[in-house]
Amino acid sequence: MIGFLRGILIEKSPEKIIIDTSGVGYEIEVPATTLCQLPSLQQETQIYILTHVREDSIRLFGFATSFDKKVFIELINVSGVGPKVALALLSTTDGSNLCEIIVSGQVAKLTAIPGVGVKTAERLILELKTKMQKLLARRNEELDLNGQLFNQDTSLLHDVKIQKISQNVHKKLIQKQLIEDLKSALSNLGYKDKQFSDVLHSFERRMNDGETMTIEIGLKEALTKLTERIIQHMN
Repeated sequence: MIGFLRGILIEKSPEKIIIDTSGVGYEIEVPATTLCQLPSLQQETQIYILTHVREDSIRLFGFATSFDKKVFIELINVSGVGPKVALALLSTTDGSNLCEIIVSGQVAKLTAIPGVGVKTAERLILELKTKMQKLLARRNEELDLNGQLFNQDTSLLHDVKIQKISQNVHKKLIQKQLIEDLKSALSNLGYKDKQFSDVLHSFERRMNDGETMTIEIGLKEALTKLTERIIQHMN
């Protein structure tokens, strides 16, 4: 059983990452909160792994902390909550905050996440409240010693390796790819184009005005805005 992997990050997208460990590339599905904490490509990273085995597939799920991994395991053990919904839950906030939301019974915040209806939210609270309380109680005793590995500058664009040759053209290409990656990530999380198109347009305007943005920053900001909107519409 794989507990964690340490290796070189060779691919990073909203859908998956690939880590090269001793010449073997492991394809790993990660929530957005973990994606935001990964280093730049070709840098070494470590990630906690859950191997999910089914008759027709073997999938690897990765997490920035062992705590998030534990939360994911509890989530997928709830009836009706598969890996897709569990990833969506952990893509909007980290494991600690998600535990707090479940323990405090915040149905509105849970149903604001794509794929989570009222019944699922209520089931999560009913089945996991006590378990999440125990996880939170142990959290302070089980601080991740490896957490510092992820407190690095994770920005692809702040890692100033972009050549200044044909700077304007290169910048436009990067911006276009960034918007496409964000669109793909949000779609995979269950959001509709009409829900996030204006958010992506605002990102384009800001980048055209000279603001630096990465997929990590953009995804985190977009998810925050979309969640706030859904909660407002419910009130």
